[in-house]
Amino acid sequence: MVMDPSAVGVLGVGELAGALLQALAPAWPNRRFHLSPRGEAPSRELATRFGFQRHASNQSVVVACQLLIVGVRPGQIGALAGELRLTPAHHLLVLAAGTPRAELEAAFAPARITRVMTGLAVAGGRSSISLYPDNDEARALLACACDSLLGFDREAQFDAAILAICANAWWLEQLGALTDWMCQRTGMEHTQAQALLAGNMADVAALLALAPERTPQELARAIGTPGTYTALGLDQLQANGGHAAWLETMDHVLARLTRA
Repeated sequence: MVMDPSAVGVLGVGELAGALLQALAPAWPNRRFHLSPRGEAPSRELATRFGFQRHASNQSVVVACQLLIVGVRPGQIGALAGELRLTPAHHLLVLAAGTPRAELEAAFAPARITRVMTGLAVAGGRSSISLYPDNDEARALLACACDSLLGFDREAQFDAAILAICANAWWLEQLGALTDWMCQRTGMEHTQAQALLAGNMADVAALLALAPERTPQELARAIGTPGTYTALGLDQLQANGGHAAWLETMDHVLARLTRA
């Protein structure tokens, strides 16, 4: 089989790679997508839904495609690389967090490597996608699958972008705690409390988009002017070390992510 320059292969159809494919498929109806056997259940579902071609081995995907999305976990990189025979024509977009580009280049030599990260909301085309290093080929494929595409020239910046994705889960946990508090203290229905707070999170995103020249802190204090209940809450959070706890968490996870 001759490699099709317009084809996209996927090595490891996990949850994140599957979400990305759900955005890419309708955006690229004329591209052929080739799926590896890893992640059999989601692979079969996506193949049925979008008409993707499934392969019996990872290497057969490599033979068919120059551009490849790697969706395996970091601990599976070595085993996957050992199965493949790659060429300088191959370009791998690797979704695994915590594995430096130099290690990926050594594992998948002589292929080119771009690190990619996004969130599960990419399935609806509503997430941001981060790239390192920034390049035209990755942009051409991925820009249509997200709200914003951010390319970085330094790996430390890309690793911080991964933390931003991690923060999605932390915000959701906090949203859950606030939802439970509202229900317990006021008797509000869970669906009402969750919809209320989710709507307010959307308001925050809208404010940032409407005033990109202003920092989040400036916007917060514009809402929480002196003497308001909002200002009272902001001051209490600061006094209780609420912000410091988040920053300490970021430092802790970044150190693990970068093996510092």
